[in-house]
Amino acid sequence: MRVLTALVAFGAAVVLAAPARAQSNEIQSVEIAPIVGLRMGSTFDVGEVGPTYGLSAGVRFDDYSLVEIRWTRGEAGDISQNQFHADFTREFPVEEVRGLRSFLTGSLGLTHFGAGPDGFTRFSFGLSGGLKQLIGSRLAIRAEAQWLPIVFQPSVSAFCGSAQFGGCALFFHGSLLQQFQVGVGPVIRF
Repeated sequence: MRVLTALVAFGAAVVLAAPARAQSNEIQSVEIAPIVGLRMGSTFDVGEVGPTYGLSAGVRFDDYSLVEIRWTRGEAGDISQNQFHADFTREFPVEEVRGLRSFLTGSLGLTHFGAGPDGFTRFSFGLSGGLKQLIGSRLAIRAEAQWLPIVFQPSVSAFCGSAQFGGCALFFHGSLLQQFQVGVGPVIRF
């Protein structure tokens, strides 16, 4: 698990540092978005699913690209779930409706499950899409549907070839906890 956590942290650092390395990319604006939603369709039976809530904050490097850090929390029965993800979003204008944009988001992060004093953390990722309706230059409303799988029972194995062939390969294994979430919320741009 430590190896997987280290690899995720390294990958996130590389991806998040990429915009900082590019001299032509300047931050154009900052966005903050409270989120309310509902998580459903879990392959992990934890009883009745309740609402989710959270907050995202991100930066724009152009009018259609956004990098965000997102936290969401949900509770089902006695189990709480806190998810921390880095989101990478690309928006596409819908020409037929003024101010309407569709978007696709890919995300990577960690999900922490807690039950009383006990808990554990797992690698998670996501794919989502939705619509954002701009209401002026500083405010928008966002609605999205997300697929948020979580890697359970992770393991890593390595295979190294002989001196003649050289090289090594790492293999990551684990089962996926499937989850879906729908959410809506305002977006405030500074």
